Amino acid sequence: MLSRRIFTGCAICAAIGLVADDAAAQTPSGIKRTITSRIDGPVPGYETLQVIVDVEPNVVIDWHTHPGTEAGYALEGVSELQVKDRATQMLKPGASWVTAPETPHALKNGAQATKLFVTFTVQKGKPLATPVAAPT
Repeated sequence: MLSRRIFTGCAICAAIGLVADDAAAQTPSGIKRTITSRIDGPVPGYETLQVIVDVEPNVVIDWHTHPGTEAGYALEGVSELQVKDRATQMLKPGASWVTAPETPHALKNGAQATKLFVTFTVQKGKPLATPVAAPT
C-alpha cells in the first residue's frame, strides 16, 4: 500500500509558513481545508479558526506544532493521531482530541478519506503550523 507523506500543518490544516492571517494560502495535495469561521480572540493577539479538513486516503501529515491550541472532532474515516508523550489515538467518527500549544503531533490517514472538524485558537501573525523533527 502506497502512502503519501506531506506536511500540512495539521489534522490537519495548512501549508508550511501559512500565517493564521492568510486565509488564501494554498493547501498541499491530499488535503482540502475549508475555513467555516474565523473570529478574533478569545484574548487580544489571538484568533480562532474553525476548519473542515478533508484528508485523502493514505496521506501522512508529518510532525508539526501550532502556536496555540488545536481541538478536533472526527466526522468520517479512520486515522491515527500521534502526540508526543501520549499513546497513539485512533480517530474514528465521534472521536475528539485536544493538542496543547507547541506540542509535536502527526497524523496517518487510513485507506479511506477522512473528514475532521478542527478548531485552532492561535497567535495572530505566526505560522499556523511549524514542522518539527519526530520526537525520540
